[in-house]
Formats: sequence, C-alpha cells, structure tokens
Amino acid sequence: MTSRKAMYDHFKYSNLFLFYIILILLSSCGKEVPKNQNPTVEVKYLEGKAQLYRHGEPYFIKGAAGTEHLDLVSEYGGNSIRTWSLHDADRILDEAHALGLTVTLGLEIGRPAWGSDFSYWKFWEVDKKIEELRPLIEKYKNHPALLMWGVGNEIKEYGGGARPVVFYITDKVAKMVKEVDPNHPTMTAVDVFSQNKIASYRHIMPNIDILGFNAFKTIDQMFERVYEDKGWGKAYMLSEWGPDGHWEVTGTEWGAPKEMKGSEKRALMEKYWGKITNDSSMLVGSYVFYWGYKYEATNTWFGLFSEEGYRTESANFLKYAWSGQKPDNEAPDISDMFIETTQGAVNDNVYLENNAEYIAKALTDDPEGDSLTYRWEIRHEGNYFIERDGYDYSMTDYTMDHLIQKEEGNSITFKSPKEEGPYRIFIFAYDGHGNVASYNIPFYVIMK
Repeated sequence: MTSRKAMYDHFKYSNLFLFYIILILLSSCGKEVPKNQNPTVEVKYLEGKAQLYRHGEPYFIKGAAGTEHLDLVSEYGGNSIRTWSLHDADRILDEAHALGLTVTLGLEIGRPAWGSDFSYWKFWEVDKKIEELRPLIEKYKNHPALLMWGVGNEIKEYGGGARPVVFYITDKVAKMVKEVDPNHPTMTAVDVFSQNKIASYRHIMPNIDILGFNAFKTIDQMFERVYEDKGWGKAYMLSEWGPDGHWEVTGTEWGAPKEMKGSEKRALMEKYWGKITNDSSMLVGSYVFYWGYKYEATNTWFGLFSEEGYRTESANFLKYAWSGQKPDNEAPDISDMFIETTQGAVNDNVYLENNAEYIAKALTDDPEGDSLTYRWEIRHEGNYFIERDGYDYSMTDYTMDHLIQKEEGNSITFKSPKEEGPYRIFIFAYDGHGNVASYNIPFYVIMK
C-alpha cells in the first residue's frame, strides 16, 4: 500500500517537473528578438564550428578577468578584459579602448545585487529589476570597446529559487539586453556543476549566445557539459580559469586549504592553457582569473599581481601564452618553507604552542641569480572554511607584524600568537625587476 508521504512526494515532484517544463516552453516559445543583419560583434557557425566575429573579422578572446593593470594586458598580448558589474564602467571602457582592448561588461543580477530578500518567484519584481537595467544598456551599447554583455555570474549560487527558475530569469534579462542592443552577444557565467538534469541550458536560455564556465580544476568536466547529451552544444568560453581553487585542494587536519607554490601554480596554468587552446570547435576564448590583487581565502591565492603591483610567475607565463614572448626577467622561486619545532622542521599540519618563539625559513632561488629581498607576514586564517560569529572583514588587511622578532633575509624569528586558533605565515621574495614570489603555510596555535 502506498504511504501518504510517498503520494505527497510523487505529487510534489510531478508538479515541480511540470513547472520546469512550462518554463522551458515559455523560454522557447516566446517572441523572438529581431536579429541585426550587420552586428558589431556576433557568433557565426560554419561547418559545425563556432567563431566570434568583431567588425567582420574573426576574434578569439585572450582575456583577463579584472580591472587592474590594463596596460599589461595589452603589453602581454591579451585583447580583452571581463568585469562582473557596471562599477566604474566609464573609466574601464575608455581605458580599454585607448589600449586597444575590448570589454565583456558585467551586469549584476539576482541575489545579492537585487537584495538579499529578493524573490525570483515574484515575476513582477523581476520585471521591475530588469527595466532598471534598460537605461544602462542604452548608455553603454555604442561604446567602441564593448565586446559583449555578461548577464550575471553564478547567480544560482545565491539561492532564492530552483535552478531552472534562476536560469529562466537570466534569459529574461538577456532577452531585454538583445532588444536594446542587437549588436553585441550575451553571455552568462556558470560553474561546471550547474547543468540542469531536466533540460539543457540551450533550451532554457535561448537568448544567451555564449555560455561562460568558471572552471578551475574542473576544466575537463566543462568540455563534457558542452558536448554531452543535453549539453550546451553552442559557443562557450572560460569566463574564469586559473590555479585550483581553495575549495578544490586538500586541507590541513583542521581544514585550512593548502595553497600551492608559485611554480606549481604556473605549471597548472600551462597545463590548463594547453587544454583551453586544444578545442577548436565551440570555444571562443577565455578570461584568466584574477588579473590584479584579490583577497580570497588568502591574499595570494588567485591574484596574478601582488598588492604592490609586482608580477608573479603565472603572470609572466601568460605573456608567453598570449604573445609567444618570454619575459625579460623571470620571477623568483620559493621551493619550500618550514618552521623549526621540537619535532624538527615541519611544513604540514603545523601545531605551535601559544606565545612561544619559533624560527621560520624559506628555500629560495632566482633564475637570473638576482639578489632577493624579503618580506614576511603572519595573518589570521581567512573565513572561507571556518565559521566565525561576527567575522570582521577588515581582518583581511590585518597583519600581525608585532609577532616578528627578527628578520634575516629568508629566515625569521617570531612569536606565536597568544590566542588559540588557525593562522598562516607568508614570505614574499622580490628580485628588484618588478617580479615577486610568495608562499605560505597554515599553522594552528594550541594553549600550553
């Protein structure tokens, strides 16, 4: 005999499935946006292959996700940048145009941009938010640096509705954009694991011209999402790519993600670049993440430049990838770092007693034999893997310099923090030619 709960679940999921089908039909059967016969930028399909065209000429994106150091994007052989919002759009577009770069201009939609209490199910609220974007599309649609519109970034991650609903709304925004500006394509960025099990993106987002994947360690799965059954099957790009994310690596015994050395990051970048450039079917280009300085998990994880603006080994690799030219001077290398304890020199699952004196040392080298200078930091662990009530985000800029007792180049004597908890120690090596290397190890302070 069928239980009442089983009957309820069957009814609930049957109706949910029906609702998804209705959304798909609404997306595919809506009034088609008129196509411009002579667009500034467009995707063409020739003999089963996708090709982006700009002013009638083939255009492959060699891009950087970020809004800093635009001059170096151009100098290194890149041709485009990507933003996530319209913040400072006038300056970015003008500067990019002066440097011969194009811009995938981001539009923030959904949560949290539309409010943390925004409901995707209230379609009248959705329509209001979409109309608020219309004059901004009008404002920038004729800028000569505009390449395409980035309609949201992983918006399904912020809740507020089942995935098909969120993607349906993304398509509604894209449809409005195409009505106002038929001269530039639309793109939305998703993570690799967002593929809908009921219907492909292709059916639920017909007004999205190019699908962007934010793919790091999951680059291989990205290709599957394009070419598998019910896959996207149209033009796509890597909207973010780089070394493995803090959510993809192994951690310490207390859960702190272990950041790779600069040489390891560069090796991964080269490996992933090979995968990116190997697809000549539907790929229209990529945007490396992150072109500038960014605090995420640590202050060195993704940024291709230091806070002072110095170049990392990965940034120098991109010059070679984009232009075929090697840098005049390579970045230093930090092959290892350890802390001397009563158990010997350790660099993994490091436990230190509180308010005690320790020595940290790094092994460094420089390809050209340049004389290196050093800077050390001790920081609280970031907030990406631990829950902290009332976490103070200003802590991302706080370094515990008072703990450093003595610096001797690639070695320091320091005191451990007084309070129990997770921390990290960082070293930065500078070669005097605008290059920097960094490395860090997490440690955990226990009370004596």
